[in-house]
Amino acid sequence: MLATIAVQGLVDTRGSVVAQLFAHAISGLALVAAARASGLRRRWRRAVNVLVAAVLILSVATLTYRRADGTQTVPPETVWLLAAALTPVLIARRVLQHTVVTVQTIMGSVAAYLQIAVTYAFLFQTLDAFTSTPFFGEDVPTTTYMYFSLVTISTVGFGDVAAVTDLGRMAAASEAVIGQVYLVTFVALIVARFAAGMPRASAAVGAGGVPGGARAPRTLFEALDSSRTQQPPPEGEPEEPEDGPPGRPGAEGSA
Repeated sequence: MLATIAVQGLVDTRGSVVAQLFAHAISGLALVAAARASGLRRRWRRAVNVLVAAVLILSVATLTYRRADGTQTVPPETVWLLAAALTPVLIARRVLQHTVVTVQTIMGSVAAYLQIAVTYAFLFQTLDAFTSTPFFGEDVPTTTYMYFSLVTISTVGFGDVAAVTDLGRMAAASEAVIGQVYLVTFVALIVARFAAGMPRASAAVGAGGVPGGARAPRTLFEALDSSRTQQPPPEGEPEEPEDGPPGRPGAEGSA
């Protein structure tokens, strides 16, 4: 994901067939890596490999075949849009299968989030190619689309570049909404599983100190409820005096 963003954000591929193939092939490699790491069956992994190979061939065809006026019939970004959109789905599917939150779970969640920005960068370039008005109102380097996508999904909104068409504005707004919904839902599930796994040691001891008397919380709300019940007494509240060693209740009274 980091390599894809770095290439898309730093390399202007206008007028260079080799640069375009290199930049777009990285997205295909990311999809192949996501398919292998997501635990798909072998036949589905083969299908993903075939899809990436077919998209690569179509990308070469779109770069070489042009109209009589010299413009491309279909931009390669449109061809790679499917591969880029499928990658975060595979990553999220694998992350949700983790029963224990690990470093791979966190890295997978971040990778899926960043891949959404890569997908929208391809979508913005596709809209620019199929609309009469340029996406930003003027011709810009291809690196601007990746920059604009990252700024939009993070809801920073610097305002130095902005979509000028109605369709482009709607696409940018949908990226901002999807990015925030991803953070408050998908990441919240990861946090819930992480919080549910933390108090297992204390939850293994049930009422009366009997091991196994209570189960570990499965949701974030259950973890919060269990933490409330285990809070220390409020400051200033007197603690109950000890009557004596264990097994001798009311030692002072009997004396």
